[in-house]
Amino acid sequence: MRFRTRIFAISILTVGAVLATVITLSWSRILQVELDRLDARLCMEGRRIIPRFDEQGAPRNLVVSGETGAIAEPLLADLVSKLRVGSPEMLMFRTESADPVLQIATADKRIRTLIEELDWVGAIPGGGPCQVASFEHQGRPWRAAFLPLEGKDSFIAVDVAATNSELKDTLREALIVVVPISLLLSVLGSWLIASHTIRPINHLQRAMGLVTQKDLSQRLSAHREDKEFQVLIEAYNTMLDRLEDSFQQISRFTADAAHELKTPLTVLRGKLEQAVLSENPDQLDLNAILDEVGQLSAITRKLLLLSQADSGSMALHLEPVDITGVLNELIADMELLSEGLEVRCELEQGLVTKADLVLLRQLLNNLLANVMRYCLPEKGVTIQACQNASSIEVLISNYCIPMSTDVRQQLFDRFYRGEPGHTRGLSGSGLGLSLSREIARAHGGDLTLEPGPQDIVLMKLSLPIVK
Repeated sequence: MRFRTRIFAISILTVGAVLATVITLSWSRILQVELDRLDARLCMEGRRIIPRFDEQGAPRNLVVSGETGAIAEPLLADLVSKLRVGSPEMLMFRTESADPVLQIATADKRIRTLIEELDWVGAIPGGGPCQVASFEHQGRPWRAAFLPLEGKDSFIAVDVAATNSELKDTLREALIVVVPISLLLSVLGSWLIASHTIRPINHLQRAMGLVTQKDLSQRLSAHREDKEFQVLIEAYNTMLDRLEDSFQQISRFTADAAHELKTPLTVLRGKLEQAVLSENPDQLDLNAILDEVGQLSAITRKLLLLSQADSGSMALHLEPVDITGVLNELIADMELLSEGLEVRCELEQGLVTKADLVLLRQLLNNLLANVMRYCLPEKGVTIQACQNASSIEVLISNYCIPMSTDVRQQLFDRFYRGEPGHTRGLSGSGLGLSLSREIARAHGGDLTLEPGPQDIVLMKLSLPIVK
């Protein structure tokens, strides 16, 4: 089912349900109001037909035909007219007086029994002593009023079917006009709502159709859109931003990886071809070949770890690790390999975290290797390790050739090795810092380059505390 059709159907059903509910509730309320008005009319007519006599004992307010006790035809016709009943059979009444004696009633002999059996309700507002009740007569609902006075009383009842029939006819006439107009308005309204609702969706669909693998620059404007669709459009644009960044990163990564692997492979191929073409096989430089193979292996291993980090599947074998002990070992190795390098250490004892020992050693070894390559030996290196309230921090600071802000911002980019003037004659793949940051983040920490002077590099490693 199409979205527009679904909205159209839901709108029609909603309007129909609301209309049916309103009609049902309105009918109940209107019927109750009409019954209350009928009670008031019955009480009023009951009071009117109570006999009032002149000095000769003749009723002044009633025109009686026939003998006392006979049906007063003029009175019956008058009540039929004022109570708006269809025929005299839908009306019964009785009025009597003890002194002088007078009784006028319809032909039904059960009136006195009804008066005694009915469950009368208290007087209605403004009705004085008048009481009302409902009862069934010949399978039809009736409404009655009884007005007892001293020495006189009156009883009057009508068939409620007349009132119900009148109300139903009025409601039917109204529905003949209201229902078609309501349905027509609901159809038009639902169609407008559906069209207005899917307009931003169509806009989004057209924009999605313009997005291709080679062109991810399409963006939607949220200007003059509803707030809900602004959120959707912003989420879509954010998704495209991330997707475009990912494609660009993959493209750069692939190109840089191909470039880095090309150099050792070319060296290997050249040495092997030289050995094959040489008349003296002893000239094969196995050490150089092993060095190139080792470099290839290191680059491949780092690429694999970075790929696992990107997919969130870097496998960690967590165990308690004494960071102080690991740093002491690596610093001792660095001092042996870098004669004349002054190393200033401020290591707090007992710094323990949960980590993968192999990966953590690789992280710290990468940081110290960078220090050995790029520091100014005469100015020394400062290594600090301490614990604060929320984490363990390792700070490694060294002086270097001044670096511009652009270079500092790219230090963690993969395969980036800095400006050529700074790296001339130094080996490396440009993956160490980016891999170190991914290892730190995989452990719930981070590796950052702290702001400072252009001739100082301050690396800060944060790791969670063991709890």
